[in-house]
Amino acid sequence: MISRFKRYGMAVIFLFLVVILMLLGTLGVKDFGDQMFKDANITITPEGERIHL
Repeated sequence: MISRFKRYGMAVIFLFLVVILMLLGTLGVKDFGDQMFKDANITITPEGERIHL
C-alpha cells in the first residue's frame, strides 16, 4: 500500500495543483470580465435557440 502511494503520490499532487490553477484562472478571467463591463452599462444576456429533444 505504501509503495503504491509513493508511486502515485507525485501524480496526485500534480493533478490537484493543475485543478487548483485551472480554478484560479477561471475565477480570474471571470473577475476581469466583470470589472471590464462594470462601468460600461452593458448587460450581457445569453442568446440562442432552445433545442427540444
